[in-house]
Amino acid sequence: MTELWAALEASGLAAQVRESTILYPAANVLHVLAVLVFFALIAAMDLRILRVLRGPAPARVVAQLRPAATGALTVIVATGVLLFLPEATRIVRNPAFLAKLAVIGLAVINLAANDVALRRGGDRSVAVQATAGISLASWLAVAALGRLIAYV
Repeated sequence: MTELWAALEASGLAAQVRESTILYPAANVLHVLAVLVFFALIAAMDLRILRVLRGPAPARVVAQLRPAATGALTVIVATGVLLFLPEATRIVRNPAFLAKLAVIGLAVINLAANDVALRRGGDRSVAVQATAGISLASWLAVAALGRLIAYV
């Protein structure tokens, strides 16, 4: 596996990002902005499910906001790859990065559980409420762990 990370780090794209005075900083800023937008959308959906926010039915809010959240997540992944490539061999050993990946996995599994719970039990079920709370905590943890990568 170490060879894969070294190959990615030695790739032409990684070299371009590493050597550019604009590409890495632009990817970093865009990554942070996309995280802010993504979390705002996730928070709006989850807080509506939890009935902290008033408005249309929670399922309607989710249906309206999820496409934008998916778009923001796409930007996060694309810019995250650009930030990862130049230092892949170092970052892949970073405990904060590894924890971030684990929490992202948990958050995605939780999203699937939330979808199933919404379909089966409606937006007032205990399972939907629990998964909304887990979602908020998970994505906040992902953001915090992402910032810690630079300091660990």
